[in-house]
Amino acid sequence: MTFVLNADVAKRCLDVVDQGLVQGLGVPEPGKLCVEAAICLALGLPHSDNPPCVGAAVRAFKIRLNDARWSSDQARTKGMRKLAIAQLGSDQIDQKAFRHIVAEQTIRQIVPIALRVAASRNPKHADRLEAAAIRCEQEGTQAAAEAARNTARAARKEAYAYAYAVADAAARAAAYTYAAAYADADADADAVAAAYAVAAAYAAAYTYADAYAAAAAARDRVLTVSADLALAALIQLKSPGCEFLYLTGAA
Repeated sequence: MTFVLNADVAKRCLDVVDQGLVQGLGVPEPGKLCVEAAICLALGLPHSDNPPCVGAAVRAFKIRLNDARWSSDQARTKGMRKLAIAQLGSDQIDQKAFRHIVAEQTIRQIVPIALRVAASRNPKHADRLEAAAIRCEQEGTQAAAEAARNTARAARKEAYAYAYAVADAAARAAAYTYAAAYADADADADAVAAAYAVAAAYAAAYTYADAYAAAAAARDRVLTVSADLALAALIQLKSPGCEFLYLTGAA
């Protein structure tokens, strides 16, 4: 089957996605699919999570983001619908460049969110956590990510035990979203460092969460930022699907 991307194809994909996304592959029915399986269904392909028009690195990132612990399937769908369209034709873009951009922006944008949540709950370590957050924002480097990881680990040693279960779940979600997405032979060091920095910072931040609801809202915030930075990477690299983002209501 030759893939020809046009507005009709993009709209068909969006129509299926907007009926809802779920965690995991799902079944071949609208509203019961992960994001990549939704694209396969819309394109008339066999049920799978591997549409050939989506680049390998983009697909890996999208699957992990889809399967992360969004607060609800509605939040999952809202957070990923633009990416679902932007990724179309992404098999034509540089996958290593996509990984690198996402890794750098994860360090610059996502790690500081988690570090500052931790700082707000732990005055003893607040100055160090804020300094690590600022360094991540300014540098976006492997060294900054590793420093953030170490600072977060030090803070976590004195974490309040009552929220440990929430912290552990958040750490796993972060690890699956980022580390697994880049755990392949072509992943560069910055990507791997970012993955583990996010997992560590995320764990530190949500060890201080007061309640599950607060942690769920915070996860949605972080996952939405992650989706937005991946979208920006696809736009920067000129993924063909970005031409049809207007269908999603994007400006």
